[in-house]
Amino acid sequence: MGKFLKSWVGECSAWECDDLGHLNMRHYMTKAYQARQMMILNLGLEHAFKIGASTTVRLRDFHIKYLGEARPGDPLFIETALLDYSDTSMRLCHMMYHANRRLAATICETVEHVSPETLNPLPWPATMMANMPDHIIEAPAPSLPRGFDPTLAPRRPSEDTLIGWNVQQLGAGVFGPSETGHHGYISGQSFLGRITETVGHFTQAYPELLETELRRNGLSGALLEARIFINAPITSGEGYKIYSGVNDCNSHTRNLIHQMVNAVTGESVFSMLGIGCLFDLNSRKLVKATTSQIAALKANCNSKLSL
Repeated sequence: MGKFLKSWVGECSAWECDDLGHLNMRHYMTKAYQARQMMILNLGLEHAFKIGASTTVRLRDFHIKYLGEARPGDPLFIETALLDYSDTSMRLCHMMYHANRRLAATICETVEHVSPETLNPLPWPATMMANMPDHIIEAPAPSLPRGFDPTLAPRRPSEDTLIGWNVQQLGAGVFGPSETGHHGYISGQSFLGRITETVGHFTQAYPELLETELRRNGLSGALLEARIFINAPITSGEGYKIYSGVNDCNSHTRNLIHQMVNAVTGESVFSMLGIGCLFDLNSRKLVKATTSQIAALKANCNSKLSL
């Protein structure tokens, strides 16, 4: 059994939290971004995250589970290990803990060693490959998928396809220079940031929240788990559109699908399946949907929509 590396230590800052009073989903990935880099550096690829590097590492897909709310001021740390690897890619497992080792989140991700100019895969250096077995682990039980089939692959629908499926356009905008990673392409946390900045419009997913009284009493929505694919590179100065819908639900959860396309070409750049729930901001617990709430939600479900 391999060993974990303590790859990041810090805290949940107030400015990283959202209107639910806990760490916003983009900032889980901001911290995982640093943990990923620390692990890669520790394995021996020391140049990969410097400006002008001849090779780099890009995020291809990830799965995140939110297991224990991080609130402002909470100390946090991440331990990272490898699930497996090939000549050009690897799967990392990040376990994010509170100071008392209560789990805050798990993030399992696939990264690839690439040329920054072409994004074509490149072999890992032999010295790095020699270090990888020391950090190979079995996937910890808390990190395993719960709300979806782990074998599913993204369909990468174009904008024309999404329109044909009658999917609602939820958001639009243009990426800025601050949202690129070290390799010049939009980072995973920046994609998530654009999703979280538009979900206030996602009334199809939470018709309950149209009832003002329920919101006043502390009812809200939260994310329990997400599966995400980065389908194509996009850079600063390029525009995007977000198409979102619900494709299934039950009394505990609802499947939220977000598809992001390039605003000019209509090409798929990002796909996300989010497992959402109703959330009581007073008790800080999941709330079961009532029969009438499920009926209203099912009326919004789009069976054509998928990851």
